[in-house]
Amino acid sequence: MAMVAIAVLVFAHPAGGQVFDPEEPPIFVPGEPVPIPGSLPPGDWTAEQQAAMLDLIARTEAVLPQFADSTTLEALGFYNFGISAPGGYDHWINPGWFDDGHLLDPNFPESLVFQYTADGYELVAAMFFMPTGTTMDNIPEGYAWWPGFHSHPELCVNDEGKFASLANSDGTCPSGHPNHFPVMMHTWIVDTECGHRFGGVDTFGLHCDVHGHPGGHPPGHDPGHDPGHQPGGDPGPDPGHDHGQDPPPAPPVHVHPTFTG
Repeated sequence: MAMVAIAVLVFAHPAGGQVFDPEEPPIFVPGEPVPIPGSLPPGDWTAEQQAAMLDLIARTEAVLPQFADSTTLEALGFYNFGISAPGGYDHWINPGWFDDGHLLDPNFPESLVFQYTADGYELVAAMFFMPTGTTMDNIPEGYAWWPGFHSHPELCVNDEGKFASLANSDGTCPSGHPNHFPVMMHTWIVDTECGHRFGGVDTFGLHCDVHGHPGGHPPGHDPGHDPGHQPGGDPGPDPGHDHGQDPPPAPPVHVHPTFTG
């Protein structure tokens, strides 16, 4: 798989209309606001990592809207995963793009996130997958530092790769079988309550932890009695899942961001 190190990054205008100057990249100082409000998650990021994140956000905002018409997605190889997460989030997945050599490339997003809003069915994020077989332990060098990589061992799928059930506490599937999706991360093209563009979606809806969120259920939680786990269900209260809790600082990772696209 070819990985191209990008030495010079060309930036579009980030969210909020602020111009990012690659000659003078903003520096995040722990305990202070992030340099581009609504874009970067808290963390001890290097200037190069901040630049790469802002570049991905800008590129995703610019090109992802080409997939905004959900009626055209099946012809491209996408299918609806088959369940709406609390908040009205649907994921459309294109497994044919998992191993095409495009990583973190919004022209070839492995998954798209749509949301039911008052204005209709809107495209709100890309969800990028790593290649087949990638776990949290073997993310390719140069990519592991990116915020928000996670997996969903709690989701069981049928033979078509669509939602079948939620796994029991022992990992067995009451219907279908365990999924074998590689690790994934979201990049949003709209502002979210997370205050950054790398939050994820799980069985409780939007979550803002970008440091290896594993999915699953809180201790003692019975998914069979949570209407928020059913398509169209009411999310209800959020037992034991604190979306507002600040994640720990990300460790500095001194590597050159590498990606194709």
